[in-house]
Amino acid sequence: MKQKDGMPLKFHFIPNTHWDREWLYDFQETRMFLVEFMDKLLDIFDKYPAYKTYLLDAQTIAVEDYLEIRPEKTGELIERVKESRLFIGPWYTLPEEHLVNGESLVRNLVLGHQLAEKYGGVMKVGYSPFSYGQASQMPQIYLGFGIDTILFYHGITAQEAPAEFIFEGADGSRLFASRLGSNARYNFFFAVYRPTVFGKKTLERNYYWDEQGLPFHMADDLHYRDHHILVDPVKNLDKANIALSMQEMKKEELEHSTTEHIACMQGMDSTQPDIFEMKTMQEAAKILEKDEIFHSNLPAYVEALKQSVDWNNLVVLKGERRTPRKLGTRFHLYSDVTSTRVRMKRKNTLAEQLLQRQAEPFATVAYLLGAEYPRAYLDQAWKYLLKGHPHDSIAGTGVDQIEKDMFHRLDQCLNISTGILRRALQGIQKRINNADLNANEIALTIFNPHLNRLDDVVTAVIDLPVDMGFKNYDIFDADTGGEIEFQESRRYEHPAIVRHLGDATMEMNALRVHLFLSVKDLPALGYKTYIVKPKNDFAWSEGSLVSSERILENEYVQVKINTNGTLDIRHKTTGQMYQGVHYFQDDGEAGHAWRHVPPVRDMIITTLNSNPEIELLESGPLVSSYLITHKIQVPVKLDEGKGNYIRRLDADGDDAGRSDEKRELIIQSEIRLTRESKGVRVKTIFNNTCEDHRLRVMFPTNISAKNSSAEEPFDVVDRLIDRGPDSPWRDTWNPTHPHQRFVDVSDGKVGLALINDGLREYEVTDDSSRTIGLTLLRAFEVALTTVAWRWERHPEMKGSQSLGEHEFNYLIYPHGGDWDVGQVMTQADRFNVPVLPVQAGPYKGDLPKSSSFVELQPSELMISAVKRAEKSENIIIRLYNPTSNYIKGNLILFKSPKTAKLLNLNEEKIDNDTLKIDGNKVEIEAGAKKILTVELEF
Repeated sequence: MKQKDGMPLKFHFIPNTHWDREWLYDFQETRMFLVEFMDKLLDIFDKYPAYKTYLLDAQTIAVEDYLEIRPEKTGELIERVKESRLFIGPWYTLPEEHLVNGESLVRNLVLGHQLAEKYGGVMKVGYSPFSYGQASQMPQIYLGFGIDTILFYHGITAQEAPAEFIFEGADGSRLFASRLGSNARYNFFFAVYRPTVFGKKTLERNYYWDEQGLPFHMADDLHYRDHHILVDPVKNLDKANIALSMQEMKKEELEHSTTEHIACMQGMDSTQPDIFEMKTMQEAAKILEKDEIFHSNLPAYVEALKQSVDWNNLVVLKGERRTPRKLGTRFHLYSDVTSTRVRMKRKNTLAEQLLQRQAEPFATVAYLLGAEYPRAYLDQAWKYLLKGHPHDSIAGTGVDQIEKDMFHRLDQCLNISTGILRRALQGIQKRINNADLNANEIALTIFNPHLNRLDDVVTAVIDLPVDMGFKNYDIFDADTGGEIEFQESRRYEHPAIVRHLGDATMEMNALRVHLFLSVKDLPALGYKTYIVKPKNDFAWSEGSLVSSERILENEYVQVKINTNGTLDIRHKTTGQMYQGVHYFQDDGEAGHAWRHVPPVRDMIITTLNSNPEIELLESGPLVSSYLITHKIQVPVKLDEGKGNYIRRLDADGDDAGRSDEKRELIIQSEIRLTRESKGVRVKTIFNNTCEDHRLRVMFPTNISAKNSSAEEPFDVVDRLIDRGPDSPWRDTWNPTHPHQRFVDVSDGKVGLALINDGLREYEVTDDSSRTIGLTLLRAFEVALTTVAWRWERHPEMKGSQSLGEHEFNYLIYPHGGDWDVGQVMTQADRFNVPVLPVQAGPYKGDLPKSSSFVELQPSELMISAVKRAEKSENIIIRLYNPTSNYIKGNLILFKSPKTAKLLNLNEEKIDNDTLKIDGNKVEIEAGAKKILTVELEF
């Protein structure tokens, strides 16, 4: 017994539900359950004042979803929240923290707070029972919203800490934490309520027809797979069973608790409120002698813990919480959701980057120049994005319809963001003074979304009007008049469409050219103008980055393509060689959404012994590239063998193998090197026609590294590679881990980083090769844990098999030093957020031909958001320091601000908030791993 000896226990009875917006069913079906749920809850509140409170799972979108169907209930719902009977927030949706970026987490809480306040008040408790592990910056994020407590249970074990402890984040921020005792969010439900009301223990999951309850099931061809629904379940209150149940629960909870306060969490996934919950609690109160049980709520329980806990003896756990626990014969965290439905995850990443790093910042620049800020459109785009972030949605663990809905939401976010971006750039372009251009000249404006100046090789596609004499052309710097080097890739005649919004649509005869343009010193969060002028003769670009057959080379790296398609990469600065990198490995998949399980009779196929086609695609001084085409034979599907599928899915042994029948899988990789690039860019495409397999791309580093380093929300985390006897991953297959935009392996002197645009899973092998594997595809059968310890299989659903076309882009980046010294984060940012070329005609404006609006120095400081404030007309710039060093920097603005202040993440005032202003420069001090929100008033 860890708590204070002899003290009477105080059981806090907290009715709740864990409401998955979509999982077993699609969103619309789930919402119908939600409407029934909320109708019933409000009715109970009205009829039974003794049923005091209910916890709506820390989210607000459930309220929004409900009121879309029951708008007439708005006033009643607000009243219940104000009365502290219904607790909502602080989140909008419940995200899987490792699958979305840091800014998405912040804006999720911002919107959650806004809506919760609109509907009566926000619950200021970090109730986090949804993510498979906790990100390292969650303490700092929660504290940025005035939330000093976190409750979670995934990623922590009883061996690490008792129920109450301290969670210390990457920057040293600390939260009071609880893992909610023995059975987390459903301890009372399973220990007392279920056996008392339904006569079933935790492991009893069989229904018998004579139990009655009016089972209902549609039996037609279209719906026979649907679940049977008990329309009127039979409930009885077995009072004689309560004393024993409470005693058993008390005994178990005392093994974990450090205080006399015990949370009695009454709820399970999608369970509805019921008056029998209150009756069970009331009967339990009658039989307790020294102890007491009472209807409570999460804030009251947390406050009671704080008052009672021995603060001096709390265990402090530092950094991300991703400790696996034993599941069957292996340790796991159910975290292989990082590789499910990979196209959906990549599209989410693309949507995040477009909305957060291009549309919103340039809309803010246009606003500073006098344009209307598109608040309503941005809010709509953010809602579409965040509606895709509930943990089961972005994780891809549910039925196929969810993936279809996810694509729709992400498409809407992308479409709205593109429209916002286009109009913002139009507005800025209209202000640039290009009145001095001749009528037959083209202004090519390169917009830089980064807050750093940069050199780049830009890909542009320009329509040259034929009637203006554009047989050929030159490109000039509009400021200096100097000629700009470019490399044309291809050209063809094209009838360009010209929209006149006050006239009929027209057509312009054009020569469409695809080219690469060498640009220098692009202004930070700004633009630079180049002039395209017609000429008659054509000068071919001289030189090539192809130094000899199958070798690409610039001043930073040399890349040799071997006959088997692997790459030998030499980093010229350090002289380090990386040999045999970039091969593909395909193995079997016998698991499910949450967990990769290799079949016992696996067949591992690689391209190491293949003889691919190697074709030169591009050869020029700015860009050169090769295409490598692999053709491998892949087993069509899983062969179950004589094993039991339940044991297989539980990873407790199987007789599964891969089928004898095979199909050809064609994998094409374009290997591209540009003159400015410090790494090798790869675009890989393939058409998957096989099921139940995992495809990865492998990079042996042969670096004697102890850790892998991976970007996570607002941070870079180190993870031990070796799995010795003290490793929590010791009894498992080589573990995979989540990452955001890069993973890096380094010994402090040299390193190899893999930067990508939407992959989320990696592994580093614990042998001497230290091979990094990026998961491109994990195809599996939909198997749902509808009934715990059982599996509901859906072979008819093929979305999880990820059939069809796939495209992935990644950068192989060798460097000196560790990830920080090697500027891996900067490279990852530039790879994921491209510059934006725009073609325009002559026009009289009032802005110079090049300009910067915001510059952030030094480059080690990263940008997260540039936007207008939520509650004022001021500008918000959110930045963060992912390094372990204190950094002093500057924001250099296009004009001097009136004031510059620090706010918390919810854009509220904090103490000592004033920043020093020196002309148009604002001084910034960022401690290690700190997130800063700067408010600028102009």
